[in-house]
Amino acid sequence: MAEQHPTPPIDSLMEPGQLATPATSAEHDFVLPYPAPDDRPNPEVEPFDKIRGYLLAAAALLLLITSLVFSSSMDGRDRISLLDSSIVPAILWPVTSVFLLASAAFSLSPGQLSARRQRVISLFAISSSAMAACAITLAAGFLQTAAAVLATLASLLALVGVHQLNRLTARNKKEHWFTDAPLSFLAGFSMAYTLHLWLAVAGWNETSHNLQVALVAVAVSLLAAGYAHTERGRHALASGFGIAMIAAAINGWLRDATGLWVAAICILMSLLVFLMAENRRFRISHAEHRAQRGKPVDF
Repeated sequence: MAEQHPTPPIDSLMEPGQLATPATSAEHDFVLPYPAPDDRPNPEVEPFDKIRGYLLAAAALLLLITSLVFSSSMDGRDRISLLDSSIVPAILWPVTSVFLLASAAFSLSPGQLSARRQRVISLFAISSSAMAACAITLAAGFLQTAAAVLATLASLLALVGVHQLNRLTARNKKEHWFTDAPLSFLAGFSMAYTLHLWLAVAGWNETSHNLQVALVAVAVSLLAAGYAHTERGRHALASGFGIAMIAAAINGWLRDATGLWVAAICILMSLLVFLMAENRRFRISHAEHRAQRGKPVDF
């Protein structure tokens, strides 16, 4: 979760060109529940900065190739759990890879090459992408337990990366879209994919396991909801998790592998994750507007 650090008043967090908070509202300044962007100049470029960007591009390219080669062959291979998502990874993994490739290209731009947040966050994106590629390969080779372990590590590393994003707030919209969003989407989707793999390892492929599947899905969804409710609201994480869970639940129900009530719970929990992200964004936006109007804010 995001660490709670004192931050400057709201006027320091406005978009460039936006008017500062009127002086009459100074007495109603409030502290946002996430750190202010670090506007210090970037440090000097070091040799590893370019290497780090190239490694992220290589990891994303590996994930793209692996997903294109193996995801299409997963249909029928990993269909051994109640939460069947064999079709979903074949679509979403390449999409995630393209997002990460765009993030790698952005990290190599002059303004980002030596950025402090890039130096921290790229390491988690590189390792998470590479492990996800290995997990896909192992899952396609019927090595479900090894795939689940690596997918779990990939998810944890991506979540740690999101935690670092919460500590190092994006300085502008470009950083939000090309650094935060790809890693957050990877974290959300890999959580759902990891859940599916562990259900396969457990052998929960009968209707008698509906209760276990529902309880595990709820627990993982609550973890995703907690991360979605950080910073300004992480819709990318909620989207990656929600799309995978909803599609998998519907797919499992249509194939008579998942009970209707289990599929409904998975869909509702996925919607909850997105609502948590939206609630976070709405509350912060509402508080900003109240502060601008000189009204007290109780966060």
